[in-house]
This record gives sequence, C-alpha cells and structure tokens, in this order.
Amino acid sequence: MNIKRIVVGHDGSPGARDALEWATGLARQLGAEVMVVRGYDPLDELGRAEPPVDFAALEDAARRTLAADWCRPLADAGVPHRSMLIEDDAVSAIAHAVESERADLVVVGSHGHTGWRERILGSVATKLPHEVPCPVVIVPAHRTS
Repeated sequence: MNIKRIVVGHDGSPGARDALEWATGLARQLGAEVMVVRGYDPLDELGRAEPPVDFAALEDAARRTLAADWCRPLADAGVPHRSMLIEDDAVSAIAHAVESERADLVVVGSHGHTGWRERILGSVATKLPHEVPCPVVIVPAHRTS
C-alpha cells in the first residue's frame, strides 16, 4: 500500500492529540502529507462567545486554532500538512475530506469513553470505518497506571 495522504480527525481532545502525534511519525517515515480535519458546529462555540454573537468571527477563530495550534506538531516536525474546518458532524466531515483529498488512510483517537452516550449514539471511531473507503487507524487513549 502506498500512503501519500493521511486524514486525521481532530476535536482538540487528548485522544485527538495522540492520534495526530502517531500520524506525524508515520507521515515523516512515509513522506506523506497530512490533512487535519475538524467537524465544526457553530452552536458548540456559543459558550465561548459574548453577546451579540458573531458567528463568522467564531468560525474564523476555530479555523485559526485548528491551523496554528492543533497542527503545530506537524509544523514542528516539518511534515507537509493542511487543515480543514468543515461545518458538519465529525464522521461526515472526515468522510468528506477523505473523498475530496483522495486519502489513503484515516487516523483518529479513541477517547476511551464507554458511557451510555457512546453506546447509544456510537463514536466516531465506531462509525468511521463504515463511511470511508480506506483503512482507519484508531489510536488508543493513553492509560495511566
């Protein structure tokens, strides 16, 4: 398998950071490009906003955080990368990026949650392999002893 494009789903969580770290190492070894994707819902940003809410400014801030902060490990490692903020749920956003970028691999983190919400709704890691035509790597959550 020739892996040249890797899509990494990122939501700012520790699990997503672990997935990005893993993908960064793989991309360096393979000379691959990484596309970091965040599924974005403007309503999720309301808790950080002061009235009146400027949704365009919230989206711009989310886009800057994704590109500058969340992608920093890739830049620091010299790995070619881009980022996409897609207004959709995480699974659909990642699937869209895989299709539009013709990705060869998807990497996501495991949050390690086993609560009722994940059992009822399913997690990104559970749903994603059914939605994309390429392999999906699920990086397990770090466990503390």
